Parts: sequence; C-alpha cells; structure tokens
Amino acid sequence: MKVISALWPAVRRRVDVPENGAAIGYDRGLRVILWAMVVTSPLELVVVHHLLPWAWARWAHLVLMVAAAVWSLGFIASLWVYPHAVDDERLRIRFGGLLDVVIPVRLIESVRTERVSKGQSKLAEVVGETLSVEVGGMTNLVVRLREPYEVNGFGRVRAVRFTADDPRGAVRQVTRYISRSETPGQDDGRAG
Repeated sequence: MKVISALWPAVRRRVDVPENGAAIGYDRGLRVILWAMVVTSPLELVVVHHLLPWAWARWAHLVLMVAAAVWSLGFIASLWVYPHAVDDERLRIRFGGLLDVVIPVRLIESVRTERVSKGQSKLAEVVGETLSVEVGGMTNLVVRLREPYEVNGFGRVRAVRFTADDPRGAVRQVTRYISRSETPGQDDGRAG
C-alpha cells in the first residue's frame, strides 16, 4: 500500500527526506519507460475492449486496467516521493515504496562511484557480504562499512551497492554527512 499512498504526497509535492537531510534521486532511467507504459495503456484498453466478445470480460478488463493504472501512477510517484536520503543519522537506500534499507552514517567508512552491471532479476540481493540494490540492472555507487551491519531481511553486510542519478553528487552528499558524524566533540548519541 505504500506505493499507492505515495500519490497524495506527490500531488502535494512532498518528498520524504528529513529536514536537515539531502535527497539522492535514482529514477531518471526508469521514468521514460514507466510513463510510456502509462500513456499507452488507454490504447491497449480500447483495442482489447473491441476484441473481447463478452460484455463481462470487457468490464473485468476495464476494472483491471484502472487498478493497474492507479498502481502504476503510485509506483512512479513512490520513486519520486521516496528517494535515497542521507542526514546526520542515517543513509536510506530505497526503491519507491518497495524497499527501504537504513545504514547508520557513523558506520560508513567510504563511498565512491563504481559502475557494476549484473542485470539481476531480484530487487535486492546479498552476494558475499555486499547488498546490491539495482535500478535498471546496474549500480553506480558503493558504500563500504567500518564493520558488518545487520540489514533487516538481508543479514550482515559490509558494503552496499546502489544507483543514483548523479553518482558524483551523491558521493559529495554522503561524504559531507560522514564528515559531520566524525566531527570531534560532537555527541553522536552513542554511550561511551
């Protein structure tokens, strides 16, 4: 339901990023394909409507097409409403309303650009100790962690690969927050 519920914040032009945080977009490569599907759906509806010989089948197809259109619009909205985000506390790696991985910034050792194309069929998977969250069959950033970290649903990881529209800008953003978390004398909320 998080996908469909993204429609309201999208209409209100609200992005789910903390007030002191930065958004990192990742959906640029998907937008054209997704919008093409949404735009061509009415054409498919008309063609199939005329091909189906039974009235009940035409109505069932109409209901399914409307539901699919609402879900598709919600999915497109969720990619925009739920970008990757980084703030003083955490790096959130997301894929619309379908995936949300949270990594504490204090555990990030480094972040750099590194393009890897594997074309996996899963939204996210762990290979070795690396969680890979692909968009369009590739990743272009890698975050290395100071120590293994338990990611819900994926187990312990030491690195996370993901995609950003502007990988160099993403490296600058994450590095800025890593530096802020390492500032001497700053209380990071950890007990000594």
